[in-house]
Amino acid sequence: MALDGKWRVTASRYVHKDRWIAVRADDCLTDDGVEIAPYYVLEYPDWVEVVALDAANNVLLIRQYRHAMGGFTIELPAGGMEPTDTDPRIAGARELLEETGCAGEVSYVGDSWPNAGTHTNRVHTLLARDVVQVAEPKDDPTERIERFWVPAAEAVRMALAGELTVAMHVASLLRGLTQAGVATIAVG
Repeated sequence: MALDGKWRVTASRYVHKDRWIAVRADDCLTDDGVEIAPYYVLEYPDWVEVVALDAANNVLLIRQYRHAMGGFTIELPAGGMEPTDTDPRIAGARELLEETGCAGEVSYVGDSWPNAGTHTNRVHTLLARDVVQVAEPKDDPTERIERFWVPAAEAVRMALAGELTVAMHVASLLRGLTQAGVATIAVG
């Protein structure tokens, strides 16, 4: 057997599966012959996060209740991709419109893994430029969303100060603003 560092799955079974999440239990064997069983894998749909900028480079943020943490977060407009979604840009435009009533020119920034150790899904970061309100947000009783605009520099300050509490949204914000040329990140 070639030693490439990858684990070999010797058995796999679903512990739970519904439209929101699937929990898979894999029995694994490492290159060194160490058995890891069970190793739980969470299968989620891919997610989209939208860095939405108006013509003056203000960032659209939302505030909403998050049950798992038992409190409110400040985030980017975002949501899960549907099984029929083939283009993250279209899914992101839909989420932006549903949550905020806004639309703009959407481009793809890139993807990342929210937790490569246990999750199978990716987060797709999108940039929406020249965003304006075109409709009322969708009335969803499971999401009571407050939207607000802040200057890009204020959004970066909020992210670095921990006021944006969802790590994936912080990463998407910094990537999106950098790609837009609105923020520069010094590396060194």
